[in-house]
Amino acid sequence: MAYYDRLNSDAQGILDYVSEFRHDFHRHPELSWCEFRTTAVLCRELVRLGFKVSWGKTLWGNLKPHNLPPAAQLEEAYLQAEQTLGGSDPYLADMKGGYTGLVAQMSCSEGELHQAFRFDIDALPVAESGSSSHRPREAGFASCYDGKMHACGHDGHMATGLGLARLISERRDEFKGRFTLFFQPAEEVAGGGIHFAKLPQLKSVQRFYSVHLGIVDRPVLVCDATWISGAVFDVLMKGRSAHAGNNPQFGQNALLAACQAVTGLYGIARHSDGVSRVNVGDMHSDNANNVISSEARFLFEVRGASNEIRKYMGQRAKEVIEGAATMQEVEAIISPSTLFENHPNHPQLSHWIKEQAIGFGLHPDEVQDSYQVPASEDATFMTRAVNEQHGQGCHLLFGCPVKGGHHNREFDIPDNLLAWGSSFYFHLAKSYAVGSSKKPQAAVKTVLDEQRGLN
Repeated sequence: MAYYDRLNSDAQGILDYVSEFRHDFHRHPELSWCEFRTTAVLCRELVRLGFKVSWGKTLWGNLKPHNLPPAAQLEEAYLQAEQTLGGSDPYLADMKGGYTGLVAQMSCSEGELHQAFRFDIDALPVAESGSSSHRPREAGFASCYDGKMHACGHDGHMATGLGLARLISERRDEFKGRFTLFFQPAEEVAGGGIHFAKLPQLKSVQRFYSVHLGIVDRPVLVCDATWISGAVFDVLMKGRSAHAGNNPQFGQNALLAACQAVTGLYGIARHSDGVSRVNVGDMHSDNANNVISSEARFLFEVRGASNEIRKYMGQRAKEVIEGAATMQEVEAIISPSTLFENHPNHPQLSHWIKEQAIGFGLHPDEVQDSYQVPASEDATFMTRAVNEQHGQGCHLLFGCPVKGGHHNREFDIPDNLLAWGSSFYFHLAKSYAVGSSKKPQAAVKTVLDEQRGLN
């Protein structure tokens, strides 16, 4: 029996609750910066549970999303949410333009304890499987929206967050201090985490947790999950059009330069100090077959086990693209789109989480100390912010076998894992509250500084 199938009374009490919300979010996936309905549903439920909620432009203040989709896509998503929820929904209007996500806070009693949990909320542009063997399809909670799907478990992250919120709400008298829950938009495009790391609600946080479901394809809790660094770029090749038959010598072929750049990108030497990755996504040149291409665009990403390796990959990519442009006498315009960074978790906190997991009933072989995920995650910006202000931040994995794999049309996760995750988070919150007086903050700075080699 997997660890997440051994549910305590807390988990059993919220299993139907988290399953219902997870299925609702799965039915209504919304892409990055378009999570209008999702945010409104979360706001409504968290207010019902007694949390103070901040959302929309009021939450964002002077901050502004940096990599929004086209205005037409934002408007279409907003109108879809409005149609689903009704035009009188009190939460929608302030989100217009992509100001999605929310922060929910609850003060339980007097005291300076401040614990925070982060959950991402966006879906992916993936068409969900129509197979009758696909559980969401069979059980009636497959995506209602063509070409959009929760194929990475963020629907489960949100449901886990609501399960935790309900447990805190029902037993708030057992706690001192306050809780802050961050429901962050646009993780898939490294958007929301960069900005949520700057929110004032994060400033006084002493304990910060974020989590991903799955990733490790076996039933194991990873106490110290780190992520590789990544960067995404848009490239525009600008050349000169000409007749492809009559006078091709007058052309400067932007499409050919783009093709040579793409093949060159995949030929970049990998770095011996750690994992490195490169991939090209969308590529487009809108011209007729008898016209030399004057303009071509493509999107690419580089990743590295460290920020330094990612920078190496980015620099080599720039040189490759500029070299291809020079060969074809075209102009290359390389525009950074977004960034994921690598940042260590707090070692003291990850060690404590392992101790708590064993005390919570996990067997030693169900707990893994650490794992570097060969993918990227923008919660690292928030973890870094907390660690640098002398709090403790850590990213966990609630590992489990997933159907289809992440970002796949067959993706699915067990609902039991969500209820277990809520109850484990609740256990961490209670354990820290009970033992906080024995953990002076002065020691926190020393441990993290020693890890960085600053002492």
